[in-house]
Amino acid sequence: MAVTNDDIMNELRAVKQHHVWKRAENVAKHFDVSLGTVKSWKRRGLITGYKHDKIVIYDVLVIERDLFQIEN
Repeated sequence: MAVTNDDIMNELRAVKQHHVWKRAENVAKHFDVSLGTVKSWKRRGLITGYKHDKIVIYDVLVIERDLFQIEN
């Protein structure tokens, strides 16, 4: 199977994306949902939290891409 130039460019864009880290409360505000909704997404495995010191943070760009399928 041949790899097209578009495939390479899409992969490069994905690698170059930066991260926007937010706490659960700010993720809820960003997506205009409740904090309970964010916690529900995490419990169901729809989003992944990352521990930074004693705080759990979430990558908003990954949530947009995976959960809402928004292209940046």
